[in-house]
Amino acid sequence: MFTHNQIIDSVQNAKKQFVNTFITNESFKKELIKLVDAQTEFAKGQVSTSLSIAEAFYKNATNAIYAKKSV
Repeated sequence: MFTHNQIIDSVQNAKKQFVNTFITNESFKKELIKLVDAQTEFAKGQVSTSLSIAEAFYKNATNAIYAKKSV
């Protein structure tokens, strides 16, 4: 099973491969690779934050349901 980081890396590596294959200007290529790297870090952080929020919501909702059942 793929993790979210593996999926993000696969997509971003495909972007890098495209840049390396089709961009001939070395300075432009270098800047595009830096942009892809920045996008990778942002995407991983965004997914991690979203998962943390979802986990916190699930935990709190589950605790609230069990607290009502015990009353």
